[in-house]
Amino acid sequence: MRRIAEFVVAGTVLGAALSVLFIEGVDWFPKESSTQASNEYPLFIALTYVSFVIFAVVMVAMCYSLWKFRRQGPSDLRDGDPTHGNTVLEIGWTIVPLIIVAVFGIWAAKILNDNEAQAAGGRVITVIGYSFAFEYRYDSDGGFTRNDGLYVPVNEPITLHMVTPMFTPGTKNLEVIHSWWVPEWGVKQDATPGVAGKKVGTTYVKPTRIGVYEVQCTELCGSGHGTMHFPNIHVYSQAKFAKWLAGAKQEAAKAKAQATANPGLAVFNNGGCGGCHTFTPAKSTGKVGPSLDDVTTDYNRAKSEGKTKATDLAGFIRESIKDPNAYIAKNFAPNVMPGDFATKLSSKQLDDVTAYLAKGGAGK
Repeated sequence: MRRIAEFVVAGTVLGAALSVLFIEGVDWFPKESSTQASNEYPLFIALTYVSFVIFAVVMVAMCYSLWKFRRQGPSDLRDGDPTHGNTVLEIGWTIVPLIIVAVFGIWAAKILNDNEAQAAGGRVITVIGYSFAFEYRYDSDGGFTRNDGLYVPVNEPITLHMVTPMFTPGTKNLEVIHSWWVPEWGVKQDATPGVAGKKVGTTYVKPTRIGVYEVQCTELCGSGHGTMHFPNIHVYSQAKFAKWLAGAKQEAAKAKAQATANPGLAVFNNGGCGGCHTFTPAKSTGKVGPSLDDVTTDYNRAKSEGKTKATDLAGFIRESIKDPNAYIAKNFAPNVMPGDFATKLSSKQLDDVTAYLAKGGAGK
C-alpha cells in the first residue's frame, strides 16, 4: 500500500504541474463571451486537472513497473512472483472513478439547466444550414432573413433553432447534417435534415461581450465543408442593435416589394443563393462560390475553352445550375454546389432566376 500511495502522490503532483503548464502556459481556450461559456469554463478546467492527474498516476505506475520488473539480462527467464491481487486497490479504483463521473455528470447537468434557464423567453432566430452556408431568420422580428451574418444585442437572451429546409421526404433532394458552433459562446448545435417542429435542434445563448465572432460548421458535410467558417457573428450594443434592426426591417420590406416585381430575385433569396455567391444587385456577399457579378467573364472563358454548350449567357447560367461541374470557375473547387439544385426549382422558377442573373438583376 505504501508503494501505491507513493504512485498516487507522485502522479497527483505531476498531473497538477502538467495541468498548470497546459492551462496557464498555453492560450488554448477562447475568451468566454457569453453567459453559457462562463458557466462551462470552470467545468473544462476541472476536467483538465482531473484528466492530467489520472494520466500522470497511470504513467508513473507504468514507468516504475517497466524499470522495477525489467529483464536483468539474456539469461533472466524468471517468472514474476504469483500474487492474489489487492482488494483495497481494486475497490479504490472502482469507487474513485465512480465518484468522479458522478460529480462531473451532476455538475454538467446543472450547467445545462442553467444555460437554458438563463436564455428562456429570449428573441427567437432560426439558423438555416445550406451546403455550404448559413442564413438567419429573425422569427421574433417579422421573419425577415439575412445571409450576411447573425446580428444580436449584448446581454439579451437568444433562442436559436437549427433547420435544413431543403430536405424533401421521399425524394433524392437531400441536405446533410450541419453543426453550428461559435467557440467564444460555448454553444454548438446540429441541424438535422427532416427534423422540424418541437424536435428541431435548439440552443440558447446570452452574449456578454460586444465584438465579431466566427461561426464554424463542425459536421463533415461535403466537399465544401472547409469553407463553412464565417467571421460574421456580430454582437452590438443595445442601441446599435436597435438601429440595425430598424434598418434591416426596412431593407426586408423593400426586398419583398422588389421580389414581387422581380420573381427572379425572390427565387435567388429563397433558394439561399446569396449565402454562397456575391451578387451586388441582390446585396449578397457569399464567398463559397464564384461571384455572380463576374458571370459574363466566366461564360466567355468557358466558351473559349470549349467547356460549355450554351450559345448565350442565360443558357450558360441554366447549364451551371443544372450541372455545376460542367465548368469550374477559376480558383474554385468542383463538387461544392449541390448537383440536384435545379430539381428543387420549378421550370418557371428556373426561368426566373436565370433571366434575373443574365440581366444583371433586372429580371424579365
